[in-house]
Amino acid sequence: MKKLYSVDKASISDINQIIKLRVALLKEVNEIQTEEEENQIIHATKNYLKTEISNHNFVSYIAKNDKEVVSVNGVSFFKRPPYLENLQGVEAYILNMYTLPTYRKQGLAKQLLEKCIEECKNRDVKRIWLHASKDGEPLYKSMGFSFKGSEMELFL
Repeated sequence: MKKLYSVDKASISDINQIIKLRVALLKEVNEIQTEEEENQIIHATKNYLKTEISNHNFVSYIAKNDKEVVSVNGVSFFKRPPYLENLQGVEAYILNMYTLPTYRKQGLAKQLLEKCIEECKNRDVKRIWLHASKDGEPLYKSMGFSFKGSEMELFL
């Protein structure tokens, strides 16, 4: 039987679950080493998300089963000075793409990424960029991202 997930835009009420997966990601890539560091990240991230989700400068998509959030991503929106490939200067940075290990290889990250790209198109974003893990590179390439230095980017 196929597992069912709901994929939705996160709200303020989802912040604690977003943070839980962000901490799991940072531990997996060894960016959190101590309980003190974890507490600092939790506190700072909670403050950031409360402000930036409310201001619509940050959007997160989450995949839930009937019990918990199992996959998450985020996208930060910003405006920079125009350049030839992006005369409006509107860009988005995708970050914190993470799926709990037991739920990987089920297409959840792709669904969340598609939602991010759709959100970017709706906001007239011209460039999306990210830093990909080795595991994530095939997904991003399949969605049209290309390498530019250490980053991957997609022009819409």
